[in-house]
Amino acid sequence: MAYTSLYRRYRPDSFESVIGQDHIVRTLKNQLASGNVGHAYIFTGTRGTGKTSVAKIFARAVNCLHPVDGSPCGKCECCVELARPNNFDIVEMDAASNNRVEDMRELIDKIGFAPTVGKFKVYIIDEVHMLSAAAFNALLKTLEEPPAHAIFVLATTEIHKIPATILSRCLRFDFRLVPAKLIAERIRFIFDDIGVKYQSEAVDLIAAAGNGSVRDALSLADMCVSYCDGNIDYNGVIAVLGASDPNKLRELATHIADGNVDGALRLVAEMCDLGKNVALLANDLATLFRNTLYIKHCEGAAKELLSLPENVFEGLKQLAQKYTAQRCLGIMRIFSKLEGELRYSSQRRILFEAAVVQACYGDEESKTEELAARVTRIERALAALRKSGFKPTPAIMDAKQVWIHVASRLNAKGFALLASCFRDCKMEMSDSEFVICIPDAATKKMIETKSNVDALKAAAADTPEMGGRTLSFREEQQVSKDIALPYVQDMFGKYLDVK
Repeated sequence: MAYTSLYRRYRPDSFESVIGQDHIVRTLKNQLASGNVGHAYIFTGTRGTGKTSVAKIFARAVNCLHPVDGSPCGKCECCVELARPNNFDIVEMDAASNNRVEDMRELIDKIGFAPTVGKFKVYIIDEVHMLSAAAFNALLKTLEEPPAHAIFVLATTEIHKIPATILSRCLRFDFRLVPAKLIAERIRFIFDDIGVKYQSEAVDLIAAAGNGSVRDALSLADMCVSYCDGNIDYNGVIAVLGASDPNKLRELATHIADGNVDGALRLVAEMCDLGKNVALLANDLATLFRNTLYIKHCEGAAKELLSLPENVFEGLKQLAQKYTAQRCLGIMRIFSKLEGELRYSSQRRILFEAAVVQACYGDEESKTEELAARVTRIERALAALRKSGFKPTPAIMDAKQVWIHVASRLNAKGFALLASCFRDCKMEMSDSEFVICIPDAATKKMIETKSNVDALKAAAADTPEMGGRTLSFREEQQVSKDIALPYVQDMFGKYLDVK
């Protein structure tokens, strides 16, 4: 007998066995209980989330003679007949291969025939977005006013491709991605049922790799059963996924975070020579630093959330303690962005190696964020010190340094020229007085104007660095010197008589 894959063998046959879609199951059950069943439904969502399975369960439930909590009983005459693959009351159509207007007209021509067993005839059209525009138009009128015995269930993964006229005639149900925890529970149930031994961490890894799709996760579980020969462990799942050895990956991550370009590139070359896919390697690195951020920020719950083996978790915990959140975030960002670039490149390894070097040096955005974080930490530390009553000793500044602060106040008030006039003046400072020495007549003329003096004194009073000192001026006698004389003497030497 041919082998039946796990996702087919364990396809849900009742609403109770559907996982992760409680909002849809509850609504359909209520409609069945009240008898308010619609004539057209559209199920949309990612592959493997249960659209077709729910459609089949619903198709049997509306015809069941003795439903059990909304689900088909599986025992009555209708349930037994409708469970047969050649029944005429549940019509399944794959729109991917039957998308012509002629196919749709053939279906519409037969819709008038009454059901042979149950009360309703249910038409399930899978991948309905593949229908041509003409086929949609042919379906439109029938979908709006079908015979009383006909119910349409349209299923699609690309709801945006469905014409608005079709959508407006259907009850829409959005199937969500199934949480990894629920998928893991389902896989454990199946493994227990078929007698397969497993590590709990391995099952969690399979569930996470499904990315919310139950079918994808069960297909992967099928492969793991064959590869691991009935005893599924973490390393076996890693091998099936084509993922990197956790220890090697952590070593590469350490080289990158340390900025060790030489060590990182050598290890990349070694891993690529072993046949590792660089796209998977980039994804693994992004995931590793994402997990590190989880451990860094929610250490108490991270172990349960990530479901990693003890040795892997402890290794990532060391990384979380060693590197800043900004550093981890920057590296994660680089390798997350790389996925899209690798998809359309013929030089994947070169792009990956370039990303590794960039991550070693750190991107500018991360450096800015890290600097901002440092400033924030310093500000918090200072605030804590002030709150504790600590008063820092002010830095000792000389007169020139104090004048820089006064000059900045003058500039801000529009007295930039006045500030520049005193820039090269000699300045003295005592405990109570700040003295500006006036060297020449031009500078003296500046303080003969009252508005200038008022501006100087106001700026000094507004400058905390002045420490309340009084601003004053003092004229200084300058010895007049001819600055050209030394050069002339050097040129003419003893032949020059200066009088």
